[in-house]
Amino acid sequence: MKTVHINAGNEFGGGLVHIVSLLCALEEKGQSVELIVLEDGPVAQAARQRGLKVIVFEQKSRYDLRVLARLLDYVNSEGFDIIHTHGPRANLFIRLLRPFIKAKWVTTIHSNPYHDFEKNSLKGKVFEKINTTCLTGANGVIAVSKEIKDIIIDLGVQTDRITVINNGIDFSAPKPIDSSDRSTDVFSIITIGRLHPIKNHDLLFDALSDMKEFECQVHICGEGEEYERLKVRAEKHEGLAKFYFNGWLGSDELKTLIRRSDLLVHTSRSESFPLVLLEAAEQEVAVISTNVGDVDKLLNTPDIGWLIKNESREELKSALISAQKEWQQGSLQIKGRQLKKAALNFSLSEQSNRVLAFYNSVI
Repeated sequence: MKTVHINAGNEFGGGLVHIVSLLCALEEKGQSVELIVLEDGPVAQAARQRGLKVIVFEQKSRYDLRVLARLLDYVNSEGFDIIHTHGPRANLFIRLLRPFIKAKWVTTIHSNPYHDFEKNSLKGKVFEKINTTCLTGANGVIAVSKEIKDIIIDLGVQTDRITVINNGIDFSAPKPIDSSDRSTDVFSIITIGRLHPIKNHDLLFDALSDMKEFECQVHICGEGEEYERLKVRAEKHEGLAKFYFNGWLGSDELKTLIRRSDLLVHTSRSESFPLVLLEAAEQEVAVISTNVGDVDKLLNTPDIGWLIKNESREELKSALISAQKEWQQGSLQIKGRQLKKAALNFSLSEQSNRVLAFYNSVI
């Protein structure tokens, strides 16, 4: 089977990891895969570093539609069986070309499509409408959580065209966990994700503002529009918590920082199935997460981690106090090990097997 994946190319974080990891896994299973990007950015760079074939159809701007003719000629001349899109721009382009392409079209919906654009602007509302309308034209839709599937059904996509495939990571060759990497002096918290309102970093700031005697260090990994505002909040914080903004980190740097942390806190208002929880599990780091998307599939018992109500300041404070107490008693790492055992059910190998099976059902 010959497959091409298409993405705008400007993804960071979980979206980038999902795309590149999946292509590598498919290639390892003997599939012929290529990646087309519309910008020579972080996705192309990460894919090249992993040895994947990358084709760049550069646009002068995101509104430059002249790329469509070249894109159509390429995907038809190369004889692909599946065109697999990721993201609104790729979805729009293939929806426009669908009457003229020979391959079947599959798209993965990584997040709630109603949260992809800024709702407060007319442009955002127009793009949202275009994006959600495009999805009804795909031969197959992969939702990364049941919550996303339900949203897609409400948009009018036929149920028999949709499947749920949760994200996975490669647990096949884990590095040894050295617990001596972790500080024994200060309780260390890490949070990972775009600095965007949907990630709700304010929930952690609010909780710690109520807990002025709660001593910890908080590493905030990510970049985005909320950076300056959150930096000001951190500088004005009056409690014992200390905040460090680490920006976007490469894969190895991020793994090292996770491994040196005692707890990952994930406060997102909306998610599918966040890879960061699996990345914490890989390093045997305990987690607190809001109950969004399919997170409850992983955090399904109290011995694995803390699952809190979405936007609940009080539940987050209670979970932080419990986690710090377990850290002081030396038992928090037990939760991390239990989390890893549960997370092994969400492997990249299983994810890629299910994607291949879905391709075959579409063809």
